[in-house]
Amino acid sequence: MTLVKNILEFTEKIAPLDTQASWDNSGLLVGDLNREVKKVLVALDITKAVVKEAKALGCELIISHHPVIFSPLSEIDSDHIVYSLIKADICALCLHTNLDVAQNVGVNIRLAQALGLDDLSLYPDDFLCIGSLKQTLTDKQFAQYVKDCLNCNGVRYTNGHDIKTVAVCSGGGSDSIELDKKYNFDAIVTGEIKHHHFLYANEHNFCCVEAGHFNTEDVVVSPLVATLNDNFSEVSFVKSKALTDVVNFI
Repeated sequence: MTLVKNILEFTEKIAPLDTQASWDNSGLLVGDLNREVKKVLVALDITKAVVKEAKALGCELIISHHPVIFSPLSEIDSDHIVYSLIKADICALCLHTNLDVAQNVGVNIRLAQALGLDDLSLYPDDFLCIGSLKQTLTDKQFAQYVKDCLNCNGVRYTNGHDIKTVAVCSGGGSDSIELDKKYNFDAIVTGEIKHHHFLYANEHNFCCVEAGHFNTEDVVVSPLVATLNDNFSEVSFVKSKALTDVVNFI
């Protein structure tokens, strides 16, 4: 018999909670550590559609990247996701920044791998992974390459010099753009970029590519499902089909 706490004990080995950022709220956020688990849905986010999907599949637990509770709650009304989880009797284990920086299985490692980067170096304190392309690309070629690798609906990018060394920071990694002098990368890929960071990259002549929060983080879900299935023979872990990128381009 596998309990929620057994799964939490395993995730502690690959993405320890004490490595999460001080402002984060990862861990078992809804449910009982002693709940028996036979089926688990894994998703980037917990939405109403994901809860409905988990209930239909007979899941006792949802594992997500983004915390279902982030700020302190003063009330839980019927429209809140936590209410939906409790009503459906489904636990929620959230692995956020601790999974971002995890060795071997973390989001930034998986993002770098999805881009085919070699010679990877992980810098957890700065939420960065840095590697090299197999061949040098121009800024436009690189932006197209990122779009294709991550199956993005579209990307935004700045011009720069030829690209060989690439930094990645999944999700909202706009601040990492100003680490260019510290790590001397030719380009950086992240999910969300603020206007002044686009200006900074342009002024310092290097390429930054905004590939979308979903696309830069969803890369971790399928490998995580595979890792969990390999380590729990009595539990079935499945990736959510209900959660997709909701951002469109025209």
